[in-house]
Amino acid sequence: MVKREILSSEGSMMLVKVHLAEGFFGDPDKHPEEQISYIEKGKVEFEVNGEKRILTVGDKQYIPPNVEHRVRVIEECVILDMFSPIRKDLLEK
Repeated sequence: MVKREILSSEGSMMLVKVHLAEGFFGDPDKHPEEQISYIEKGKVEFEVNGEKRILTVGDKQYIPPNVEHRVRVIEECVILDMFSPIRKDLLEK
């Protein structure tokens, strides 16, 4: 399960709170926006450009533009995702 809550989308930045259920394994994603993900709760494995890294509360992950990435949730988690510029595709959902 994925639940997204857009907290802010002003100027050229966007902040999104993402709730992910334990066991979730995302499809590969790639977008032109820069992204920083902050782990607020839980434990997740980020794979960015083929490199895997386990993140827990307080950890951050930078994702450059147009780089393939995906997540595998180890423990139910909440992630704060910051995008620049705004991801208009997320506003449309």
